Amino acid sequence: MSDLITVDDAPAKAVTADQVPAAAATVDHEARAEADEPPPSAPEEALGWRDRLRRPSIEGVLVLILVLVGVRIGLAPLQDNSFLTHLATGRIIFDTGSIPSADPYSFTAHGHEWTVQSWGASVIYAGAERTVGLVGIRIVNAVAAVALVLVLWRLTRPARTLVPRVLVAGIIVCMGTGLWVERPLLFGALGLALVMLAAEDGLDPRWLVPTMWLWVNIHGSFPFGPGVLGLLAAGRWIDDRTPPMVELRALAWATLGTALGAIGPLGPKLLVFPLQLLSKREAFEGVAEWEPPSWHRGVELFFAAQLILLVVAIVVRHRRWRAILPTVVFGLAAVTSTRNILQASIVFTPLLAAGLAGLGTLDGTRRPRLIRPVFQATALLVVLAAVFGLAGPNTAMAPYPEDAARWMRQHGELGLDDRVVTHDYVGNWLEYRYGPDEVRTYFDDRVDMYPIEVIQQYTALNKKRGGDTREYDRILSDVGATAVLWTRDSDLGRYVSRSDRWRVVFEDEKWVVALPAGSE
Repeated sequence: MSDLITVDDAPAKAVTADQVPAAAATVDHEARAEADEPPPSAPEEALGWRDRLRRPSIEGVLVLILVLVGVRIGLAPLQDNSFLTHLATGRIIFDTGSIPSADPYSFTAHGHEWTVQSWGASVIYAGAERTVGLVGIRIVNAVAAVALVLVLWRLTRPARTLVPRVLVAGIIVCMGTGLWVERPLLFGALGLALVMLAAEDGLDPRWLVPTMWLWVNIHGSFPFGPGVLGLLAAGRWIDDRTPPMVELRALAWATLGTALGAIGPLGPKLLVFPLQLLSKREAFEGVAEWEPPSWHRGVELFFAAQLILLVVAIVVRHRRWRAILPTVVFGLAAVTSTRNILQASIVFTPLLAAGLAGLGTLDGTRRPRLIRPVFQATALLVVLAAVFGLAGPNTAMAPYPEDAARWMRQHGELGLDDRVVTHDYVGNWLEYRYGPDEVRTYFDDRVDMYPIEVIQQYTALNKKRGGDTREYDRILSDVGATAVLWTRDSDLGRYVSRSDRWRVVFEDEKWVVALPAGSE
C-alpha cells in the first residue's frame, strides 16, 4: 500500500517498466471503486455480510427473489389433506404422550396396526400449533421453503455464469409452487437437497448424520439420500477411475445417520417401512400421485422441460457417467410415478447446472451502483410478503364439506357411532376437524395402512365414470353405511340422488348428503 501512496505523491516521477503493473493495479482499483465494486483482492467468499449489504451484487438480488418465492409458498393458507391427518396425529401424541400404534380414526380399520412413519413431522406441526396457533405451522413451512430455495440456488453454482443458473433455478422453483406444500415431504426435499450439496462438496458431510436421522423420523423418502450418493460415487469412479472421495465420505456419513434413525420412539421399523410400501404396490393402484404423469399439469410440464434439457446437455456437452446414472434412475422413477417428480427435480438441479456450465458471460458477482436500490426494493418486497402473508388466513378449507358436515352434526348424523361413507380427503379433514373421539371416518389417504379389501371398495365407489350401481349397493351394505357424504358431480353422487334406496337430506353446489330410505 505504501508503494501506491509513493506513486500518487510523486506524479512528476517517471514510471519505469517494472512499475507498470503496480500503476495498472492502481488504476483498476480506482475504476472498481467508482463502480462500487470490491477490488480483486477481496473475492466474493471473503466479503462479510455488511459488505454484501452495502455493495449488493446481481446475484444478491436474485437470491432475495428466491427468498420472496419461498416466503409466498410457505405462508400460503393450509389446506393439504395429508397434512390435516399429520396435524391431528400430532395432537394425539401431545395429548397421550405416545405415538399411536393402531388406527384411531376409521371404522373400517379401527385398531389395525399403523406405523406413524412421519411422527416427527406430526410433532413439529402440533408443537407449532400449541405454541402460537396455526400461523406457527405456516412459519415452519416458510422457513423450510426458504431454506430449500437457498440450497437449490447454491446447487446451481457449477453453471458458473448467471444465465444458466437462473434458468436451472427458475425451472425448479416454478415446480416448487405446486410441489412444496405443507407435507412432511417438504422436509424430505430439504434433506435430499442437503445430501446433494454434500455430494457437490458444498457441505461438511458430517452434517448428514443429524440430517438423515431427522429425515428417517419425518418421512419415508429417506432411502433417496444414500441411493443418489451411491449413484454419484459409481458414476465418478467410472469417469475418473479414481476413488470418489467426496461422494464416498458423504455416503458414509449419510449411512451412519440413516442407521442411527433407528434410535427413536418407533425403533428399526422405520428403516424397513419403505420396503413394506413396495410390497403393497397393489394398494396404490388408482392413487393419482403413484400413477405415471399425465403431462398436462404445470408441474409435470416444467419437469419435462428440465429432463429434456438435462438429456440434451448430457449428450452434447456433459457426457459424464456421474450425470448419466442419476438421470436414468431418477428419470425412470419420475416418469413411472408422479410422486417421485419432486425428488428427481432436486437431483437434476446440480447435474443440469454442470451440463450448462459457462453459457453466457454475465457474472452474477458484479456490483454495479444501480443494483443497490433494486436490492433494497426487493428486500422491502420480502418484508411486505411476510407481513401480509402472516396477516392472511391460516386455512383455506373451500375443498371440504364444512356446511354439509355442520348440518350432519346438528342433526345427529355425524358422530362416533355413525358410519358415513365419504371421500378419502374428506376423511383427512374430519380427522383434523373433529378428532377420533367425536367422529370415525370411512377412509383417508393412509393407503398403506388399510386392508386391501377396504381399498378396493373405496376405489370402486370413487370411480369418476362407469360405476356399477349394483356394486354401490353391495359395498354400502357391506360397510353398514348410515349416510353418504359425496360430491354431486360424480357417479356415486348422482346414484344416491336418484336411487329409491337413498333419500337426499342436504345438498349444496358441490356436496350431497343422503341417508338410507328407510331411516327416520
